[in-house]
Amino acid sequence: MTFQPPYPPPAQPPGQGPYPLPGYPGGYPQQPAQYGQPYAPPPPRGTNGFAIASLIFGVLGGVLLSVIFGIIALKQIKTRGQSGRGMAIAGLVLSALWTLFIVAAIIIAVATNDGSVRATNLVVGDCIESIPGDNARVTTLPKVSCAKPHEGEVYAQLRVTASSFPGQSSLESNYRDRCFAAFASYAPNAADSEEFESYVLYPTQATWNQGDRDVVCIAITKVKRTGSIKG
Repeated sequence: MTFQPPYPPPAQPPGQGPYPLPGYPGGYPQQPAQYGQPYAPPPPRGTNGFAIASLIFGVLGGVLLSVIFGIIALKQIKTRGQSGRGMAIAGLVLSALWTLFIVAAIIIAVATNDGSVRATNLVVGDCIESIPGDNARVTTLPKVSCAKPHEGEVYAQLRVTASSFPGQSSLESNYRDRCFAAFASYAPNAADSEEFESYVLYPTQATWNQGDRDVVCIAITKVKRTGSIKG
C-alpha cells in the first residue's frame, strides 16, 4: 500500500472562499450586510397656542377669554401631548384672582358710596342730604332721593354767558337776585315761607377752566324735610 498525497484543491477565483460546498460553486454564498436602525426620538409637538393665549389674557385681565382658552388648552394638551399645561393653569389662576379683585372692588364701592355727585353735575329737582357751611369750597354734594330726609333741593340753574371768567364778586352781584326770582317760579309757596333760604353755587376759576358755566340755586332748610318743594 502506498501513501497518496491529497489532491490539492482547485484554484479558486478571486473573492471566493477556499472551501466549496456542493451546489455552491466557489464556496459559501455571500450574505448582504445588515445594519440595525438607529433610535430617533419623536419630534417635539410644541407649546399649545391656547395655553399661551390664556396666560397673556390672564395677565392683562381678560378674564373671560383667559378662562375659555385655558380650558381648551388643557383638553388639547391631554390629547395631543403638547407642552404648555403650566401656562394654561397660570392663566386660569390669574383669571380667578382678577375676578376676586373686581368683586371686592364692587363691594367696597357699594359700601362706601354715599350718593355724592359733583356740584357741576347737579340738575334741577335734585335733593341734597346736607348742605356745607357758608364759604365752604364745594366740589361734591350728597345727593339723595327727595323722599328721604334732606336739607336742600336744586330749583334753578342759570347759565353764565361771559366769554371769560367774570370773577367771584361779579357773579354774586349779577346772579344772586336772579336765583331769588327763579325760586318764586319753581316753588311759590316755599319762596314766601321764612322756613327756606337760598344757597347759591358759583363757578370758580378752576371749574370755569374745566367748562363749568352754571350758577346752581338750592333751596335749603335748617331742619331736614321729605318730599319736593316744587309748587
